[in-house]
Amino acid sequence: MKFSFRNYQFIIYIALLALFAVIFLITVNDLLINNTAIQDSGFTLSSTGNWIYWIFALSFVFALIFAYFVYRYLADVKSFKELSEGSSKQNFVKNLRKLEKVAQRLGPIFQEQLQKSKEKWNVR
Repeated sequence: MKFSFRNYQFIIYIALLALFAVIFLITVNDLLINNTAIQDSGFTLSSTGNWIYWIFALSFVFALIFAYFVYRYLADVKSFKELSEGSSKQNFVKNLRKLEKVAQRLGPIFQEQLQKSKEKWNVR
């Protein structure tokens, strides 16, 4: 199977969310909390000067963006499973266009599952 970003998008989104959340928490500590135990362990960004405010803002924005991507991915997987594994052919055919769009966003694995569902219901 050929490499596809779509196969690993969830893992990438989670990793980037964790990275930006950690950076955000470190800047919150440096700017607001000033916990010396954390600063003594070497986790500090206060040496960046005034750039810490930019790092704070950007890490917050990127953490929110990747949290949304994770939420959207999970919502797409849930709706795909509900629609493709239903017990009604009429419901499957009615939502086929939506299933195809969601499978395209989710990647090749879900496109293969959609093809199997199409074969199961004898839909072209």
